[in-house]
Amino acid sequence: MLEYKKNPAIKEYETKKGVKKYMFQIYTGINPATNKKTTTTRRGFKTPALANAAYRKIEAQVMNNKYEFNTPLESDGLTFNDVYQRWFTESYRKTVQSSTVYKTKQIFDCHILPEIGAMNMDDITPEVLQPIVNRWATKYAKLNIVSRYANRVFKYAYTIKLIKSNPFNHVLLPERQVNNTNKTPSTNFFSADELDKFTRFLVKGRANGTVTMMHAVYFITMAYTGLRKGELLSLEWSDVDLENNKLDVNKTLAMNEFGKLATQPPKWLSYRTIDINNLVANTLQEYKEFSHSNLVFPSEKDTWLNLGKPNNWLDSIIDQGAETFKTTFQLTGDDYYKTFVHRITPHGLRHTHATSLFEKDNTITPKAVQERLGHKNISVTMDIYTHVTSNQKDKLKSALDVDY
Repeated sequence: MLEYKKNPAIKEYETKKGVKKYMFQIYTGINPATNKKTTTTRRGFKTPALANAAYRKIEAQVMNNKYEFNTPLESDGLTFNDVYQRWFTESYRKTVQSSTVYKTKQIFDCHILPEIGAMNMDDITPEVLQPIVNRWATKYAKLNIVSRYANRVFKYAYTIKLIKSNPFNHVLLPERQVNNTNKTPSTNFFSADELDKFTRFLVKGRANGTVTMMHAVYFITMAYTGLRKGELLSLEWSDVDLENNKLDVNKTLAMNEFGKLATQPPKWLSYRTIDINNLVANTLQEYKEFSHSNLVFPSEKDTWLNLGKPNNWLDSIIDQGAETFKTTFQLTGDDYYKTFVHRITPHGLRHTHATSLFEKDNTITPKAVQERLGHKNISVTMDIYTHVTSNQKDKLKSALDVDY
């Protein structure tokens, strides 16, 4: 084999048919997919000049870190888990808050990795994925959220040229059949009457000791500010301005990526300062006199309370209130005590607060409520607004009806 004198890397060879051709081999750097040194061989050039031109082009790409590696995964033996770990560390983790990292890891650890984590990427075809995706759709509460996370790893692999095509592009995501005629709106909020009963029960219970003061203060504050439960649990007295009746929302309590409680910026970076009414201000003022902590709602060890605590508190208060109302109704026959309130979650009190704002004053705009509650998108607030205005139209229609 003869060497090309102007570039020692260019070599002459003959094909099986005796045709003279030119080839070269060149170092292309370290492949980020394998972390190994690589070379590439190009052959079939008709002249030394054509071979040299191709050589110099690749040489320049390597020198400028612009060479595009095209090593198929099947030769590397990388599994889905290998690529997931790289996507998670190098790409995803840098873009979200610690609490989101924790939730995402749970999705992969519980649903995705047990199914496809050990598979080689080149073995994961649309035919393999389709039944797995179908199972995810039936097992996971939020339709297709697992599939979307898995697809992000495949998209990442395709973007950095670890795979030649994304198998998810040929997978059908199942759709739940919804009968709109039977669809009912969420009931995870109190009506105006229920909110009044709930508030009076807390105020009276706080005064006579039948409701724990911390629990009463927590839910009165939540019901009339719309704060998220993590925002309230992370609240410090330095965030409470009782002279001007304002709360500074600058953090939230969440589970970090290591499964530990920690504070982080409020959800969607919804930093805000909100006004509080006299009920909340007076309740906090009275409660503060008994406080010996920097936290407004501390644990017995003067640390953050577990995020599940408010759910337990609310269930207990609703049960207690229902029993109290039942007994009082049996003794007095007063229709006010015939029913207490239906069961909701702490998050439902955010919905309750937004609903009550719209119902009390029709000049309040969705934008103002969005800013107060820290909703990421106005569409979330508009859903509540639309529900309230729809109920108002139904009430107006009923008011117009007459019987003779």
